[in-house]
Amino acid sequence: MSRHGLVQMLMIMAGACLLLMHPAPAVFAEDADDESSPAMKENLLPAQKGDPQAQVFVGYLYETGQGVRQDYSRAAQWYWKAAEQGNAAAQFQLGNMYHLGKGIAQNYVMAYMWLDLAASAGNLNAKDVRRTVAGKMSAAEIADAKRMADEWRGRKK
Repeated sequence: MSRHGLVQMLMIMAGACLLLMHPAPAVFAEDADDESSPAMKENLLPAQKGDPQAQVFVGYLYETGQGVRQDYSRAAQWYWKAAEQGNAAAQFQLGNMYHLGKGIAQNYVMAYMWLDLAASAGNLNAKDVRRTVAGKMSAAEIADAKRMADEWRGRKK
């Protein structure tokens, strides 16, 4: 691995650690403030217990501001939890958030990685966005992203 690749990998890992280490006594204590929304009430507890579909939905509520205060950072955190469990919809959403820098630092390598995982799970939208992201990346960055996606797949087997 090149020095550039190593530095980039360390930066990505640090970013992932920051996301995962965000306050989480009951997953996110701040979520209790938004429990007045019927959709949030119905999905928050299953999301906190690890249901990836509920996590995607809670992320969507935060991303769109439907029934809760819009918060892209919290949306990305919920998408991350579901994406780590292999949920292709969450992988697409998280990849797109990395692509746009929405609630999370813009990072084309991470965007490509998550979009590649979603695309390999059959998400057609992910293929289109991945193509767009690839147009903004060097060949080395694409290779790093593909390697990271392969490593992720290896951990999940």
